[in-house]
Amino acid sequence: MRAKALEIIKVGNNPAMGKSVNAIIYNLAFSPKIRLIDLNGMKGTDADTAEALYKLLNISGSIETLNLDNADIIPSFTQDFWKAVGQNKTLRYLNLSLSTQTCN
Repeated sequence: MRAKALEIIKVGNNPAMGKSVNAIIYNLAFSPKIRLIDLNGMKGTDADTAEALYKLLNISGSIETLNLDNADIIPSFTQDFWKAVGQNKTLRYLNLSLSTQTCN
C-alpha cells in the first residue's frame, strides 16, 4: 500500500459500498499510520467484513478509533475478533452502539 501517511478514513453511511468495504479494511491493516476508521451506519456487510476487521485489529499497530455505530456487522463478530480487541495495544475508542427508532 502506498498510502503510508493515511491516518483517517471515513466511509460510514455509504450504502453503495456494502461488501466492497472488505478489501478496504483488509488493506488498511498494512497502513502504518491509520488511527481512525469510521464505518458508522455501514450496511450490507457480512462475516467476511467481520474477519477483515479482526485481521485489522490483529495486525495494526496504530489504530486508535474504530467507529461501528449502527453498523450491521456486530452480530458477525467471532470470538477471535473480541480477543483481538483485548490484545490490541493502541485501540482507545471502540463504538459498537446500536440505536433503535420507534415509530408511532
